Amino acid sequence: MIGAGAGILKVENVKVNSEEGEIVVNAPDTKNTKAPEMKSRRPRGPLLPMLGTESDATVKKKPAPKTPPKAAMPPQIIQFPEDQKVRAGESVELFGKVTGTQPITCTWMKFRKQIQESENIKVENSETGSKLTILAARQEHCGCYRLLVENKLGSRQAQVNLTVVDKPDPPAGTPCASDIRSSSLTLSWYGSSYDGGSAVQSYSVEIWDSVDKTWKELATCRSTSFNVQELLPDREYKFRVRAINVYGTSEPSQESELTAVGEKPEEPKDELEVSDDDEKETEIDYRTVTVNTEQKVSDLYDIEERLGSGKFGQVFRLVEKKTGKIWAGKFFKAYSAKEKENIRQEISIMNCLHHPKLVQCVDAFEEKANIVMVLEM
Repeated sequence: MIGAGAGILKVENVKVNSEEGEIVVNAPDTKNTKAPEMKSRRPRGPLLPMLGTESDATVKKKPAPKTPPKAAMPPQIIQFPEDQKVRAGESVELFGKVTGTQPITCTWMKFRKQIQESENIKVENSETGSKLTILAARQEHCGCYRLLVENKLGSRQAQVNLTVVDKPDPPAGTPCASDIRSSSLTLSWYGSSYDGGSAVQSYSVEIWDSVDKTWKELATCRSTSFNVQELLPDREYKFRVRAINVYGTSEPSQESELTAVGEKPEEPKDELEVSDDDEKETEIDYRTVTVNTEQKVSDLYDIEERLGSGKFGQVFRLVEKKTGKIWAGKFFKAYSAKEKENIRQEISIMNCLHHPKLVQCVDAFEEKANIVMVLEM
């Protein structure tokens, strides 16, 4: 059947004469009324497909939805390590993952100075982050590392503290013999200027005498003083001390002066009477020092030339503003709470070691990452 506007045409009502190129359509009989006959002719020849115009054949595609441009963003540090603690000699990798509008520059800093690559330190930057590698960590690599990332819209930074743990430094200074008797003496010394990142657990005391002339381990103790017994009066002795923590034993301290035991000769009494003023001048002003966190060392002392430096920090000549007295200022770098606590313990020990031959601590200050001990010259 063929659909036609007013009704349905049956196939029997349609005749195709292919030879004549003629189609005859008889309209259906409606109410017995004879419908007219319709004819359609075409030119002779094969039937050809109907072709539309080029515009009719073109398929119009829907335009692709426009993707809005990404908004420009300042840099962000989305991944960064926590504080690190490694053994001396181990490798360290500090990686910061960043995001934001490119280009982003990444800079590693330490003590406010840009870290330069060297044989042991490598820096790798990419669009997604920056990695700082220390191939063999040593004590000098301890400190606060800061990653600074920047683009045209702003900057961000993050920091991490690195602690390299190792055996301690040797006990500072020279051991001092005091309270010398017929066969004994008391040996005192300072703690290590750096404990290797782990608290010093004990000290090893070594002895040398003028007869055997070899160093031997005498004893192990926990405090910074030891009473040496059973010494002989026919020889002289020297002492040195090593510090011990969980990571090992330090190198030896400096050697003490040669010391002999025996009864001290009675000092002749001076016939002249000593006035009270003279006695006061010879008295040593021992102080119990607490760390001052309210003032800076520069508030009370003029900081002059540097006298020396070492692994612990630096020593400067100080002039007390109030009295004009000359002191030595020992400036420690202390980034972690553990480092600060170790220095406070050393100050507490010095408060207990009151002896004319021992250097006295007279003041102490804490300023951010610095702790300053004011010592006798």
